Amino acid sequence: MDKKTKKLLALLGFMTMATVSAQTDKVASDSLSLIQTKTAEIPKEPAVKVNFYGFIRHDAFYDTRQNIGAGENIVPLYPRDRALDVNGVDINDAPKFHMLSVVSRAGINVKGPDVLGAKTNGVLEAEFFGATEAGINELRLRHAYVTLDWEKTQLGIGQYWHPMVILDCLPNVVNYSTGSPIFALNRNPQIRLTHKLSENFKVIAAINSQRDFTPNTTPYRDSGVPSSHLQVQYKSKSFVAGLAGQYEVLRPQLSSGNPPIVNNETVKSFTALAYARVITKPLMISASAMMAQNAASLVMLGGFIGYSQPGTYDLYRTMNTRSAWIDFQQTTDKKVAFGLYAGIVKNMGADDPVEGRVATTYGVTSSWGAVSATTGGRSVDQLWRVVPRVDWSLSKTIKLRFEVENTVAKWGDAQSNGRGIGNEFNARNNRFHLATFFMF
Repeated sequence: MDKKTKKLLALLGFMTMATVSAQTDKVASDSLSLIQTKTAEIPKEPAVKVNFYGFIRHDAFYDTRQNIGAGENIVPLYPRDRALDVNGVDINDAPKFHMLSVVSRAGINVKGPDVLGAKTNGVLEAEFFGATEAGINELRLRHAYVTLDWEKTQLGIGQYWHPMVILDCLPNVVNYSTGSPIFALNRNPQIRLTHKLSENFKVIAAINSQRDFTPNTTPYRDSGVPSSHLQVQYKSKSFVAGLAGQYEVLRPQLSSGNPPIVNNETVKSFTALAYARVITKPLMISASAMMAQNAASLVMLGGFIGYSQPGTYDLYRTMNTRSAWIDFQQTTDKKVAFGLYAGIVKNMGADDPVEGRVATTYGVTSSWGAVSATTGGRSVDQLWRVVPRVDWSLSKTIKLRFEVENTVAKWGDAQSNGRGIGNEFNARNNRFHLATFFMF
């Protein structure tokens, strides 16, 4: 084979290899392109979005009289009854000063992917109020709930404000009582369904259990049924109004006496609420009226009464409570705004007390010593409160709030129906309260 032929064969071999290599590269490129196309077609799971929020809050307050309250009295409820020493001097007629930062709050708001055609959202929120009086400064759960939102319907599951705590119509007081014991204050594990009937009307149905603000959840659990709630609300940009009702059943004891006797007695209670808010340029006016039974479960004046007798099971009666309040809030100035809250709550007692038995009150109000049905005890028969306030916004993050709370509790001798009648005494307290907020 001559040199010319060898060169020709070498050239042909090189061209063949180049052609094969190019085809291989093209196949690989096409395959990679196909893989990338298929990967792009696979839908990506939407990312979960987490937002952090809360505030740092400092409270400084001075009382002119000793009080019954919660959280080292950051929640003031009832000025204490007269307590005379050997010289006839009232022991509880003494001032008190305190400062706390325990209601500083932190929370996360989570937005997740759509589920069953609904937008999903979750909230987890805590503060340092503690679960008990001895646990002040400890972390406690406030809210832990998820919501599924469709076009007209929302399903909420978890711990949240009790449905009787109307966020669209709430007293705008500075102190942490949120208007109690005149207005409801509670957070409950619940399942809540909200449905829009029209642009302005919606209906709310919920079932609740009891967790916070009660010395004993056993009677609620042993009843075997949750509390039920139904509410209708109208809401526009300038007006909110609604009606709400709650039905609750408790079984305070499984047995009574010694030897024990099965006790199937229950406490049935019904609470009704009407509320309204008008928003105008100079003022926002909010008001509500409530007829409540076993209102202690809402941190209000009331509870229920047990009537015991040796040799048989205890009988129970619910106490009745009536309350009303109104709140005025200036809306014309964003930096400095004045407000006024006024309200009254009345202990109506049990309708049909059982005479001839030993009477004992139950509920958080009784645990605090504000109501009694036992002979020789004392009960708050009514309470009224007037609270002027001023809010000063220094910036978007720094805010000061100041109020002077004037509260009078009318104490009387405990009756078998839980009322306080006879030997009345008006216990009066003035609280000067400054709260400082750093919002984030």
